[in-house]
Amino acid sequence: MIKILRINNLDCANCATKIETKIKKLKSVNDCSVNYLTQKIMIDTNEDFSLILPEIENICKKIEPDCKITV
Repeated sequence: MIKILRINNLDCANCATKIETKIKKLKSVNDCSVNYLTQKIMIDTNEDFSLILPEIENICKKIEPDCKITV
């Protein structure tokens, strides 16, 4: 299942790359792509998305404290 999230207040492409790398390391994520220009995260997972959303939000907050994820 592919899910697309909006990430508001993402300030730099370097942070987008860091977020993408960390999300890809999650066991339940098959693939991830963070697009700095469109401010979107594409996540491919076979798990229930509601179970991994808190982990994704936590990763984003650690790297970019002002960002906000919207589904």
